[in-house]
Amino acid sequence: MRKEPLADSKHSLLLVVNGFGVGGGELKLLELAALLDREKYALTIASVGQGGALEDRFRALGCPVHVLPKAFGFDPRLPLRLARVMRLCKAELVMSTLFYADIISALATFFYRPKALLSWEVITGQLEWYQVLAYRLLAGRFAHVAAVSNSIHPMIRGLRGMKPGRISTIYYGVDLEKYSPRRSEAAAEGPVFGTVARLVHQKGHIWLLEAIPQVLARFPQARWRFAGDGEKRAGLEARARELGVAHAVEFLGSRSDVQDLLGSFDCFILPSLWEGFPNVLLEAMACGLPVIATSVEGSVELVVEGETGRLVPKEDAGALAGAMLELAADAELRQRMGSSGRKRVEEHFSLGKQVMEFEALFDRFLA
Repeated sequence: MRKEPLADSKHSLLLVVNGFGVGGGELKLLELAALLDREKYALTIASVGQGGALEDRFRALGCPVHVLPKAFGFDPRLPLRLARVMRLCKAELVMSTLFYADIISALATFFYRPKALLSWEVITGQLEWYQVLAYRLLAGRFAHVAAVSNSIHPMIRGLRGMKPGRISTIYYGVDLEKYSPRRSEAAAEGPVFGTVARLVHQKGHIWLLEAIPQVLARFPQARWRFAGDGEKRAGLEARARELGVAHAVEFLGSRSDVQDLLGSFDCFILPSLWEGFPNVLLEAMACGLPVIATSVEGSVELVVEGETGRLVPKEDAGALAGAMLELAADAELRQRMGSSGRKRVEEHFSLGKQVMEFEALFDRFLA
């Protein structure tokens, strides 16, 4: 039986996040925390600002979890409270994820200085002027930023004020066993196009809706499934009725069974206006689906045009319709692109590869 090393022989690693709500950044952090080598790292997790639905899952990891609630939009007490957590766990290395966690962590290092403060830049929205100002003022507190794609390096340099030598890319990885090619239900009469994304402006659902009439004109049995919820849902449902396509579009709401849901699609679509690196595209490709995505930021680093799917201009309903028509008409093409996508994920975007790259980054600053 393998012996656990003494606790003080491990390196103390503190992961800081905005909150424990269900979001892409939070879920990826949970995934990473679950797989880090516990014989090497003594792990502590802190949420600055709020708990949330994922709190129990973080606590189930068996490491100390601290929730530091905020009383205001920006609570000036939080840097001191987080510094106490750093001191309590004797943090050698701190990695923050998402804007608020980045800023609170950077301020906390004025009261407790770890060996290094790292930031995991996942990009969930466009920055406001005050966020840019805060990042630039505190850029010197960060030893390194791990970006989810190469294409967001210019943003990190320009808006966050980080020098190129302090930025690297660690792509998201996907669980290849959890996300694998399979059909979860009987095939529909016509091709099923699906998307999984929050119903917000960034995700570009409105242009997908505008493209649907052109596809239905040639393939009246085609269907679309929108998984996700958000502020744009009512407006999107109304627009579907106005376009006369409501019978062909199903709004599924938030779903926790994404891997099963992907098995009911023939093609995955992500018509975003911007992305850091869309994890859901990885999941769809791992499930053997051909994908149609807009040619923005991280998507262009993942989708190989004409090989694993189609890349189209953003805000272009005509281009989306053309790509859907091509794939609706050719089942062999869908199969070939889906297989190529699965192979690409296996070779370049496995979860194991992501974890190894993070551990290598941590060890670099712990050495």
